[in-house]
Amino acid sequence: MIKIVTALANPKIAELLEKEKNIKVMIPDIQYQEGIFETLNENQNIDKLLLSQLLPGKNNLKELITKIKEKNEKIEILVFLEEKNTSLEKDLRVLGIEHIFYHNQTSVEEISKILTKKRENINELKEEIQNLKRILEKNNIKIEDNKKETVEEIKENQIIPILGTGGVGKSIITIQMANMLQTQNKKILIIDFDILNNSLHTMLGVKKYTKKIQRKIKENDLIRSKITIQDLIIKINSSIDLISGINLLFDSKYKISSEKIYQIIKEIKKYYDYILIDTSSECFFDYTKNILENSTQCIFLLEGNISEIKKAKQLLNIYYIHWKIPKNKIKLLINKYNENAIEENIVKNIFKEYKILGRIRLNEKYNQHINEHFKHMDKQIEKEYQKIKI
Repeated sequence: MIKIVTALANPKIAELLEKEKNIKVMIPDIQYQEGIFETLNENQNIDKLLLSQLLPGKNNLKELITKIKEKNEKIEILVFLEEKNTSLEKDLRVLGIEHIFYHNQTSVEEISKILTKKRENINELKEEIQNLKRILEKNNIKIEDNKKETVEEIKENQIIPILGTGGVGKSIITIQMANMLQTQNKKILIIDFDILNNSLHTMLGVKKYTKKIQRKIKENDLIRSKITIQDLIIKINSSIDLISGINLLFDSKYKISSEKIYQIIKEIKKYYDYILIDTSSECFFDYTKNILENSTQCIFLLEGNISEIKKAKQLLNIYYIHWKIPKNKIKLLINKYNENAIEENIVKNIFKEYKILGRIRLNEKYNQHINEHFKHMDKQIEKEYQKIKI
């Protein structure tokens, strides 16, 4: 049951939502901003808040959302705007608002569908995370450790790049690993080092650069003002940080020195339990080699079909023969496994010189999960996309 509170200054919507299956409206519709804080003080057990831009009060919308998040960082806020405002929408995305509606343009049925959709998928996603956790722990990639190690000892050994050919699912697995690790109260940094096709910021619903960097870009001040690694950190939540503009630290995105990568990792690792690095599938970038050399262990994804297995073998040969990366440093994980895939035992025999962690089954829910950040596309544009048959 989804527990919601409406603050729309429109009791009718709350009454209609109360009739929907799997939705519980906690209190009558809130009519003023201060009423939200009164409600949050009395009840922290609220899943979602429907918030109107028109709600009377002393705060503007961005200030109000920030204060609500300070009261309850777990609550999901769905915002209703008075009219189209692209600039405001972008600011709301930065604040973590995924769902933005417009007054008198959205039906109760649409709202209900959005409210319940994530809950329908959450059990399957949790199952996948637990499956990944079991695979990693079984293969000594530690998620929990009862030994009394110092913080520095733990952080020294947890730099993990995610490798593989294009389209194998590196970005999704990187995010899922981060989600899994944060349930163990770990501090995680994700670095998007796929310079050509970086997309983690889009998947996570944030802008590619911090506000500070955006201002420097706007003022053409990137060269005059030195950029530090700290400037690039985007906070996703209390456990997970993201760096998506790593190329700004280098003179050229194609000329990234091994020494610079070493210094970056050395500087940043003391703040995190795990650093997960989403890498490029292109093997002509030396910086991928530099990342592998500076990592403690690597996870290489492959799919269970003949074409992808051939590509995986070629890429692994480059790592071992040309880059001199030890085979025992690379662990394989079969991704997108399904009933038509080559049997796991056959794959193990093909890659018998490598340790195979296990397999993650193909799950179409991942696409739906990712696409939550694209639900607010203009209706006309969306119709045009629906006509495309690939």
